[in-house]
Amino acid sequence: MLLCLPTLPVWATTASAPVAFQTIPQVMVAFDDAQVYRKKAVTLGRLAHKAELGRVLPTYVAGSDGKPLLETENTISKDVVIARAPVPVSGAVYNEWLVPKTTWVDTYGELPMFDTFMPFKRIKTIKAIPITPEVLSLLGSEDGETAVIAVSWNAQGMKVYKDGYLTDAGYGIAPAEMQNSYEVVEE
Repeated sequence: MLLCLPTLPVWATTASAPVAFQTIPQVMVAFDDAQVYRKKAVTLGRLAHKAELGRVLPTYVAGSDGKPLLETENTISKDVVIARAPVPVSGAVYNEWLVPKTTWVDTYGELPMFDTFMPFKRIKTIKAIPITPEVLSLLGSEDGETAVIAVSWNAQGMKVYKDGYLTDAGYGIAPAEMQNSYEVVEE
């Protein structure tokens, strides 16, 4: 799908201020006709061990050099599921993150029963739009390749990439992640 946006003034931002793309009408209108996707890759999920409650869980993603890059740190509580990507980011470092139990049930249909990782298939769908040069401009990109969007789990925001995707769920998906982990849902 080619996203054609009208030529309008660019929304000014600074590199230090993540952009809430949900406040940009020119971006949000693109979701009206956006393709629907579902994550085809499984997500591993488990309940926290009692000894983990109150501890900080670091979330790592792959940096541009392929090495683990710290994205966020959040505190483990009894109200969350610990989620994990099945494949390591690098070596023995996994992308793990916390999901509120209510969100987990909405997304995967049921809670894990144990404190060991089990595979879950996502039931919830998302709408996603391509991150084109025009979208990057609206997001205040300074290099034409990336922008930083506001997300609920990190005050510094989330970096998104040209040829990646923005989702109606409020986050970005890198190009390779979209290709490898998501599938089109036929309506």
